[in-house]
Amino acid sequence: MRKFGMWFCALLLTVLVSAEASAQRRVTGRVTSTTGEAIASASVNVQGTTIGAYTAEDGRFTLNNVPGGAQVLVVRRIGYRRINQPLAATSDQVDIRLVKDVLELERQVITGTTTTVSSANSANAVASVSGDQLNKAPTPTIENALQGKVPGAVISQNSGAPGGGSQVQLRGVTSINATSSPLYVVDGVLVSNTSISNGLNSITAAGGGITSSQDQQVNRIADLNPADIENIEVLKGASAGAIYGSKASNGVIIITTRRGSNGRPSANVTQRVGQFSLSHKLGLRCFGSAAEVTSAFDAGTAADWQAAGGACHDFEQEFYSGNPLSYESDLSLRGGSGGTSYFVSGLAKRDNAIQLNSYYQKQSVTANLSQLVGSRLTVRSNNEFVHSLTDRGISGNDNVDIVSPGDVFASVPTWVDLKSRIRTPAAWLPSGSNPFQNADLVKIPEDVYRYIGSVNTTLSAYGSQRQTLDFTFIGGVDAFSYNSKIVSPPEAYFESNDGLPGTIVINKSQNVNANLNFSGAHKLITNSATATTSFGLRQERRQISSIVNQGRNIPSGVTNVNFGVVQAVGESQFLVKDLGYYAQEEVLALNERLLLTGAVNAERSSVNGDDQKYYTYPKAAISYRLPMLPKFTDELKLRLAYGKAGNQPPYGFKFTTLPVSVYGGQLAARPSTIAGAPNIKPETSTELEGGFDAQFLGGRAAVDLSLFKKNVTDLILSAAVANTSGFGTKYVNAGQLQNTGTEVGLNLTPIQRDNLSWISRTTFAKVSGRITSLGGLPCFNGGSFFSTKYGAPYVCEGYSPSTVQARNGYDTTFNVDGSFKSRARRITAYESAPNFNMGFSNEFTVGNFRLYGLLDWRSGGKVANLTNAYFDPVTGDNTGFLADTAAAHARNTYVNTMGGTYLENAGFLKLREISVSYTLPRSITQSIFSSVTQDVRLEVSGRNLKTWTPYTGYDPEVSNFSNQNIGRFQDVTPYPPSRSVFVSLSANF
Repeated sequence: MRKFGMWFCALLLTVLVSAEASAQRRVTGRVTSTTGEAIASASVNVQGTTIGAYTAEDGRFTLNNVPGGAQVLVVRRIGYRRINQPLAATSDQVDIRLVKDVLELERQVITGTTTTVSSANSANAVASVSGDQLNKAPTPTIENALQGKVPGAVISQNSGAPGGGSQVQLRGVTSINATSSPLYVVDGVLVSNTSISNGLNSITAAGGGITSSQDQQVNRIADLNPADIENIEVLKGASAGAIYGSKASNGVIIITTRRGSNGRPSANVTQRVGQFSLSHKLGLRCFGSAAEVTSAFDAGTAADWQAAGGACHDFEQEFYSGNPLSYESDLSLRGGSGGTSYFVSGLAKRDNAIQLNSYYQKQSVTANLSQLVGSRLTVRSNNEFVHSLTDRGISGNDNVDIVSPGDVFASVPTWVDLKSRIRTPAAWLPSGSNPFQNADLVKIPEDVYRYIGSVNTTLSAYGSQRQTLDFTFIGGVDAFSYNSKIVSPPEAYFESNDGLPGTIVINKSQNVNANLNFSGAHKLITNSATATTSFGLRQERRQISSIVNQGRNIPSGVTNVNFGVVQAVGESQFLVKDLGYYAQEEVLALNERLLLTGAVNAERSSVNGDDQKYYTYPKAAISYRLPMLPKFTDELKLRLAYGKAGNQPPYGFKFTTLPVSVYGGQLAARPSTIAGAPNIKPETSTELEGGFDAQFLGGRAAVDLSLFKKNVTDLILSAAVANTSGFGTKYVNAGQLQNTGTEVGLNLTPIQRDNLSWISRTTFAKVSGRITSLGGLPCFNGGSFFSTKYGAPYVCEGYSPSTVQARNGYDTTFNVDGSFKSRARRITAYESAPNFNMGFSNEFTVGNFRLYGLLDWRSGGKVANLTNAYFDPVTGDNTGFLADTAAAHARNTYVNTMGGTYLENAGFLKLREISVSYTLPRSITQSIFSSVTQDVRLEVSGRNLKTWTPYTGYDPEVSNFSNQNIGRFQDVTPYPPSRSVFVSLSANF
């Protein structure tokens, strides 16, 4: 009986297996566009299973083991709209046509370290900027290229100097004393966006010490080549970035570089030549007669004017023009066959900026390779090597010796011929400093070598029609060496004024970021839902070592710091180690209409007071695509997301330092007056975000609306302590703030035909902030500032974290009989952040012509115009104006007589980008170039060509302290802004 049962079971199993095998089939097909072109690398999947394939170069695909019965094929390709293609029960061949996704509504959004979801189901507002959108016009850096394209992003610059120095702020101020920069992730590598001072302060004396925060530092994300970027995703809040834990409170910017694809090799060569020019001048006064000079100064000065022949030199035009043409050469090659794909590119560029002898040049090589090993193992390697060399010249705030060009121009009348390199007459500038001589003699090169690389290995450990299990290992490193050298020879006129002529400053810094990530992802597909479970751990290490040497009193012709008679040395170093675990569950159900997400990240860091304690950052989200839609509506998705993210304490806040100095002739150390905080912990952002996404008119229109509320707790603040403790202040987790906001995106294709199209994009963002608690601490002026005459950051409960305090006239009191009693300055609080930001881009294509333009509108906000203060009268009797006399006189009366401030409205509308291109006919390109040429495009493009603003300074976007969280509104004789125009020739082969 037992033997019969065994035979029966074996027979039944054989029948079932045979039945299943007989129910399976082999399906072939071809994917093309609506115009008939083959589409390569499209994914074709059988809905409800893990069965899938990618199309070959001719668009053909083969699916094996397709279950019997009627099925649905889900076809996706970047740049095209997804389609669900029915497959009849008796069919084994199908042709599929995809419609171009001109608004990029169908894309994959990153939800975890190794998981993605279709944007049609995403529960968060994730701003995505494609490589094509990013590179509409040549831009020096990524931050510049993002301006006006990301709702909720306010981008400030240290100055208009070449090579970077910009900061991105997402969804308002999120911290007072911790880091302000978003987290940048490049191909899975958490990269550094640090800024390093080059020691310019040793010349300008803008602050104390060898270096200063006013050294116009470059943020190192500027090293990346925008042309190598495939896509940028901006996770603007904690609800989207919670998976990145204690570094995501300021948002996360995920950068994916270009990769190879199967198919014949294709190449692109782009050559650009262009010019930078001064976009705005303050305007200097020309004196028309000896009588006018006498009225402004005296008869002796009028004699000087006559001796100069009544000359009028336009210092700004002479100093900020005349540099050679700029150029950029870019070459890329991509392709693949079998299991190998590759992308290789090279860049060589030089921006000859507007200030005399300043420039920014960069070379980079990128090599991204992918290899399929067997049928289960995929190995990808991403490598980018970058070298940049920059000389940004002298600009910005200075003290003691006046060396900044703007400061000199504000002190010298225009009949003095500074261009001749003469010593500035002592009557106007005792130091004798001359910007033209400084530009010739003072060299400030910054030399950076950088490598960003990662290895991504994915093992398909198990696969069936219903389940997959994949394991992924990512190892990455971001390493760069920063070498700057300032050589200010004793021949410079200003150098002898301190009795130590000649200054050399050398900064050598090494920075290494490394991270390891191991994760697993299990996908279970049933008839009712798809569940994706992901989990993993991440280990990170950030290390920097910087040594700054200063030598003063240097012999002529010497560039070795060792020859300095007076030496000073500064060194800083730190090592931070982080370890985190995470788990996430995503369920896509109800015919892919409902998405449920839950995740948690637990993380510890050596910068925390308790470096063994894990802090948890959960998130939960839901989105639902409505099945019953209003008229003319194609899609309507409702979404709600909740999450927490952190902001780590700055390195060293938990320690009480021991500064070393000379005391009583002996080298010794004594405790700092700032007490360490042994219990310090990360700041925490808790965010709730909701909104909807809708598509209309067959995908010709799309709108998305997001509302968010973000609460930041455990703000790190500086608190005063009793002097009897031996300290003056200490850091505490005490404050709270709240940001609320609205973000809107509107995308349209009003016209879409074969030879005529119009694509329009509009972004809007409004953010309001309020400090809800200071933990009992009194209100204070925070950040870096000069005085309330110009505007000082004000941190106080009930106020916005971007509040600025400034003078605003006087409060006068009188006795009962009406007689004068007293008068006191009135201090008023203003909002320095903009009321809202909007971006308007439009792209028109008519045959082979394309016209593109981007307008960037920032409404409201305030900037402290210290530059104007420099140009106000140089004499005490309100007469010796060197700039526009009417405006300067009115301003001088307002500030010095009426007690007003230099705070100004900083709203603007900028023509941020514009380009006109023409694609040559195929017959012409093949006859002129070669038969392998696919297309050749000629283009003329420009950036920042026009600005409409009530602001009277150089640029309302520039801040002397843009690297800090608050107080990004100080304009101090910066490197002026520039416009650029480039002519490009681009060819595809």
